[in-house]
Amino acid sequence: MVATALNGPLSPPPAVHVDREQFKTSLRVRAIRVPTRETDAVLKALRGFALDLPRVKAVTRDAEGERDGNLILLNDKVVDDDLRAVVPEERLSVVRERVGGEIEVTEYDVPLTYEYFNAAQVLRKLLPSAVEVPSSFETVGHIAHMNLRDEHESHKYLIGKVILEKNERLRTVVNKVGSIESEFRVPEWELLAGEPSLVTEVKQHGMTFKLDFGSVYWNSRLETEHKRLVDSFKANEVICDATSGVGPFSVPAAQKGIRCYASDLNPDCAKYLKINAKENRVKNLVKCYNMDARAFIKALLAAPENRATFDHLVTNLPASGIEFLDCLRGSFDRKVWEHRELPMIHCYTFKGADETDADVIKRGAGHLGAEIVDAAVSEVRDVSPNKLMVLLSFRISAEAAFCTKRQCTT
Repeated sequence: MVATALNGPLSPPPAVHVDREQFKTSLRVRAIRVPTRETDAVLKALRGFALDLPRVKAVTRDAEGERDGNLILLNDKVVDDDLRAVVPEERLSVVRERVGGEIEVTEYDVPLTYEYFNAAQVLRKLLPSAVEVPSSFETVGHIAHMNLRDEHESHKYLIGKVILEKNERLRTVVNKVGSIESEFRVPEWELLAGEPSLVTEVKQHGMTFKLDFGSVYWNSRLETEHKRLVDSFKANEVICDATSGVGPFSVPAAQKGIRCYASDLNPDCAKYLKINAKENRVKNLVKCYNMDARAFIKALLAAPENRATFDHLVTNLPASGIEFLDCLRGSFDRKVWEHRELPMIHCYTFKGADETDADVIKRGAGHLGAEIVDAAVSEVRDVSPNKLMVLLSFRISAEAAFCTKRQCTT
């Protein structure tokens, strides 16, 4: 059984050996002999024609020349010794002047080793021809997380080792195991290569977010959406972030001078929310809670000691967040809200391939138990070929907010 960061450290992967000798080869190219002191000038004149390969230098020592000098290696535009066919004459004139006469062209075998090849090239050589090379992975801080197919099962540790070795900024490679069944919608991970720690830091909105990827949810693909919604908030507004995670909405909003009531049912999310608010110097603007979303929203609206009001309510739990709308109907105190505008509701949810925006609004109205008017449905990202993540935004009506018959259950 694979251990997860939710209930203990990740189990170390087995040792994997990669035979690097089998990657040794060479690439024959044309090269120009130049005096050492003229190397930079000639290289500048040949810009666009010099060899430009990852981890391969375009200049090397001329071991066979009659004088002390270098070889400038040329790219595949140059296929023979006659440079005039591809290099402009004005460039060649500069080269002749620098080398002191005729340009001497020779051949050079560029040695290529394991370090030269990228991860896809290495895996294509190492994996059986019938096995597809994993095309991508996502990163969270120093962690690469993959979702490998069944065909990769017997090769997964090799894949992890190569991905780790070919990406210097990574220290850990993990693979998603099975379907998401945990209470907090956090995947189960197995360690394929590298360090077992899933505690990391992510840069977003110009801020640093600390998190434990083994116990909290984080999706780097949502960075643009986080910024888009936060940018729509105005300074001095107040938001209620009912499913806050580690703070991708509340912390940047607070940096705009916005007060935030933020809560997450996952205690690790609540923990890192506090840390991130403090580390980004907005702890006085982010009031953190560890509560169920419905209970949190109701408690804010019912709190007699501070009569909490807010301008925006955000629920970022697409799988079920739209269901939380049921606790809004009839939960607003007319005496508290009668002289201020009712809040905008921003509810993330999923939209099926056969659904329209009107269907999403209707579904939201069904959970709210009241009509939703002047709503907007914005596409966020493709989740799968038949499912979109969308944002349903609307201002709750007075009829829904002050209705005396409540639907909400705690």
